[in-house]
This record gives sequence, structure tokens and C-alpha cells, in this order.
Amino acid sequence: MHLLESNIQNYHWGDIDFLAQLQGRTPTGKPEAELWMGAHPKFPSRIQGTSLNLKETIERNPEKTLGERAQDFENELPYIMKVLAIKNPLSIQVHPSEDQAIQGHTREITSGEHIGLDRRSYLAPRGKKEIVCALTNFEAKFGFRPISDIVKIMTCSTSPDLSEIAEILKTGDSEEDKLRRTVQKILNYSPEQVKEMTLDLSKSIKESFVSAKELEHFRKLIRIYPSDPGLLIFLLLNFVTLRPGEAMYVPPGLTHSYLEGHAVEITSNSDNVLRCGLTSKHIDQEEFLSVAKLTSHTSSIQTPDSSIYTYESPTKFTLTRLEIKRTWETTVDGAEILLSTKGPFSISNFLGETIVAEQGTPVWIPASDQGYTLSGEALIFRCSFY
Repeated sequence: MHLLESNIQNYHWGDIDFLAQLQGRTPTGKPEAELWMGAHPKFPSRIQGTSLNLKETIERNPEKTLGERAQDFENELPYIMKVLAIKNPLSIQVHPSEDQAIQGHTREITSGEHIGLDRRSYLAPRGKKEIVCALTNFEAKFGFRPISDIVKIMTCSTSPDLSEIAEILKTGDSEEDKLRRTVQKILNYSPEQVKEMTLDLSKSIKESFVSAKELEHFRKLIRIYPSDPGLLIFLLLNFVTLRPGEAMYVPPGLTHSYLEGHAVEITSNSDNVLRCGLTSKHIDQEEFLSVAKLTSHTSSIQTPDSSIYTYESPTKFTLTRLEIKRTWETTVDGAEILLSTKGPFSISNFLGETIVAEQGTPVWIPASDQGYTLSGEALIFRCSFY
């Protein structure tokens, strides 16, 4: 087992001081959006005191690091663990399934066109699933609202264009057909039409249909992206607030956007993101429409009911929340990463080695450690194989 160096992503939407406070260091003054822990080739974690990163360590001996199931994961760590520190909203986005990612990646690399990495939608032939668990109140958009609720929002205004959207939603053979035609219509509006509609809605929308906090985010986004059609799609989506400890599984195809707050997130070992708006990054509306599940979604929030709680998800990895008061022991069935978000702890593996991990310092546990005992008083998040 080893302590890992901090891998910080300085995306513009990041908080200035949360990750610094978590790790007990002085803020850099720059936005710090994500703490990455994993072996993804974009940003592999480095082992403290060495020049080796996790990707290289795994490649040298997949069975020792990942265990007997290494080949099941194509000799790669199947997850990335992150701490998200969100000050400003992220894009409206969706992730592909495994099959969609393979097809999309193959299509891009065999097209004969030279596409720069910053303009590609499929950077790897890997799908992406996520589990997100709140550390503070965490606000997000998850899936499409019921059509009846969207109609109420669109009819708050007398704008002919908004009335047209409401009429589309009232007609059609299926919910998917109604939502698909609505999203396509929105994406085809001119910047001037979008600006007029969103300004109208920001004044006329009723808080009985949209909460004050959601409306606050909407108005903030209007100031940042005044003519982006993603503003209207924003209103089509459910507004959700996760309380500390609460979590949600984000499947492929679920349209979502993280708005504000702090969370631990576990994702597949993939960076494939299909965006349709509210970002300066690459937008691919066609692929978004082909991957997004255009049906109403009811959010399923998981709340821990014990001090040791594993969140449910149909993934190759699991996230467990550990409230350690004294000691806790387990065997390992693959590679794990641990991170304390409250308090230091010591860890002793079954080989007789012991290290101390400070709050905010990740710990890498290879399969060869066999198992370990945690000691201390801390809130620890554990990412392990399913």
C-alpha cells in the first residue's frame, strides 16, 4: 500500500479553497475543481516518494496489483475516484454505454478526418457510469421532468416560441417522441430567440413550478451563456439536492448537470462526455441526441442507514462510506483506493505494514496486500471492485 500524490484539475468551474481545506494546505488562488485518484492515462496518480504512477505500476504486474480478476478488467483499473468541488455549473451532458462508446470511437478513428482531441466526442472505447455522494449540500440536474411539469413551466410566459414548445409536448405518440422533438426544436432556435425566451422566463416563471434555488442557478447561467439553447434544456430537467451522505447512481444515457457543492464521485475509467450546452468545451448535439434517454426520470436517492454503508450500483466498482470510531477490518478482492474526508487514520495491511494517512491524502491498496485494518476516528470513502 502507498500514499498517493494529489492530482488537482484546475477547471474554471472549481471552488477556490475546498480541496485546499480538505488537505490542510494553503489555497493556490486558482479554481480547483477535482481531486483525481486512479490510473486513467489522462491524469494517473503518482505514488508518493517515487516517480511511478498507478498506470505504470499496474502495467508492470497486473495480477499483483489488480488481483485474480485483472483480465476481466483488461488489466486496467476499472474506476476513477474523484472529489468534486463545484462553484459554477457544469455542462448539460450525458455519458455513453459501453457499446455506444465502442461504436462512436471506432467511427471517429476510421472516418478519415483529422479530429483534434479537443473536438472528439469519444476519446476511448469505454462507456461511463457514475456514483456521486454528497459531502455538503450538492445541487444538480438529473433526468427529464414529467412532461406535465415542463408544460407548466413553458406556459408561464406568453412567448409564442414557448407556447410552441408546450404544444409539441401535448402532442405525439410517446413521451420519447415528445421530448425528442422538443429538444431538437430548442437546439434549432437562433441565439436571438433563445435570449428572448430565457429572459422572458426568468421574469415570469413561478416558484411554485421551479424552486427559488433552481431559479437562482437559471438566472446565473443566463448571465454566463445568454444565448445558449442549453438554458431551455436546463428547465426540462429535474432539480435535485443531495444532503451529506446521500448518493445517486448516474447511468449511461441520463442527462445531468452538476450545479454547486462538494461530493465524492466514482466513475468508470473513461472520460467520454457528450455535451449539448452551457459550456465552452466541445458540444456534439447530434451524438447527445443519439445517446440521451429522452424519457422522464424519477431520481432514486440512497441514504446511509448504518456507519458502514455500500451504495448500490450496477457497476464493476463500489463506493462504501465508512464512519470509523475505533477499528475496522476487511479482506480485499482487487485494488482499492481510500480517502478520508474527516480526520486522519492508520492502516495496517495483512503483510504487517502500517502507514498513517492524513485527511485528504489518498491511499492505494493493491490486491497483494490481501486485507487491512483501519484504526482511528475518521470518515473514509472506499472504492473497491464489485
